[in-house]
Amino acid sequence: MGSLKGRVLLLTVGVALLAVALTAWAVVSVTQDALVDSIDERQDAEVAITEELTFAALTFEDWRDAQDLVDELAADFDTRIVVTDLDGRELVSSGPGPLPPIAGLIDPASPLAQFGEVEGLEDLEFLFEECVNELGFEFDLDDLDLETLLFSPIGDAEAEVIEACFDDAVGLALSFATGEVPEPALLFIESRVERPIPWFRLGLIGMVVLALAIAGATAASAIVSRPIARLTRATQSIGTGELGTRVETDAPDEVRALAESFNEMAEELERADARRKQLTSDVAHELRTPVTNIIGRLEAVADGLLEATPEELEVVSAEALRLRALIDDLGELARIDDGVLQLEQVPVDLGALATSMVEAFSARAAEQGVELSCDCPRVEAVVDGGRIGQIVGNLLDNALTAAGEGGRVSIAAREDGASAVLEVRDDGAGIDEALLPTIFDRFRRGDASRTPGAAGRGLGLSIARALARAHGGDLTAANAPEGGAVFTLTLPGDGGTSAES
Repeated sequence: MGSLKGRVLLLTVGVALLAVALTAWAVVSVTQDALVDSIDERQDAEVAITEELTFAALTFEDWRDAQDLVDELAADFDTRIVVTDLDGRELVSSGPGPLPPIAGLIDPASPLAQFGEVEGLEDLEFLFEECVNELGFEFDLDDLDLETLLFSPIGDAEAEVIEACFDDAVGLALSFATGEVPEPALLFIESRVERPIPWFRLGLIGMVVLALAIAGATAASAIVSRPIARLTRATQSIGTGELGTRVETDAPDEVRALAESFNEMAEELERADARRKQLTSDVAHELRTPVTNIIGRLEAVADGLLEATPEELEVVSAEALRLRALIDDLGELARIDDGVLQLEQVPVDLGALATSMVEAFSARAAEQGVELSCDCPRVEAVVDGGRIGQIVGNLLDNALTAAGEGGRVSIAAREDGASAVLEVRDDGAGIDEALLPTIFDRFRRGDASRTPGAAGRGLGLSIARALARAHGGDLTAANAPEGGAVFTLTLPGDGGTSAES
């Protein structure tokens, strides 16, 4: 996936999926652990409560005597305890509410099952305690209950003593029982054991997810920041005049397009700088020639090498006029470039304008033996007629020069959609293909085959295209398939928008 958007999206989705997976694992793990622990703790509580009530029941005449013990056990294990008879009638409860889940059967006579039916065991603990004390073990059943004693880890000797005393106590209890052991009952326990939330584990997982997100964001930032940093440094280099600076384009699609645009801009700036330097050189050259001629002839007259004849003064005057024309052309180009050229745009019939320009050049065409024709129907455009006449005059002048003796030059007007078009053609040698891209550059005079012996200033076509663009149109040049060159002037039609500067 080459695009920046795609890479960031893929990275974000990956981080999100990983975060979801970790969260799901944490939830499942915590839930399973909590469930297992809860079940284990519930089972442990049920066993402990059942044993406590079973052995304590040996001292009860009725289950109602177990109320205090039931309340104590319910508080210790944070639960609700209910004891019912075998038919489900409530005997004792630690609190109101619906019947909790059943935990099992409580049979107080179960420890004595081997002795058959038991009708009275109220003296069992006293008899057992007395027996154990007589054999050298001192303890108080108020501090150490019977359950603890029977199920605590003890040595073999102590176990034999306790077993013997228990048997004796049971035997005596069977002989002297004065009360009854409570009937078997059903035990119901509501487990309220809760698993504490494992904040440490959840916090650790959160930190891992956060670290992954930061790593992903850092990677995404690097994808963008590195090429942009290169662009920034290249821009700064361009700003300091290093126009040859270029940037690498091995980046995501969006940044690569930006880098390519930057490189194109840098190349255009480099070309513009080269054109500026060339223009300065060309202007200096164009000014130097007439000025040198003027100064040379004036110095020769001053030194007496030449006489100040009308002929000499006419040469000096021609050079001065040439110099003034060059300065005027440069001034006009500067006004167009600065956007301060004033255009008087009104509806103009380009066909009539072209016809009048052909009439103006007809004498020169006849003198050269050039066939000059005009296919000029009515075509309206909102333009500055004088400026468009200047463009057409320049094109006709160049075409007559290129056609040579016995050649043909034609001009045609037509509509092309919302545009008005004027085409000037000649059947001369055409334009050198190598020169076509620069034919409108300033001080570019073309090749010798089109302008043999020309003494022009090389600004005519530059001014013509600049004027066309100032109107919102354009001027292009091409070689015709049948030979010769064709210059196409395109302007907004009468419904077009003015591009007045």
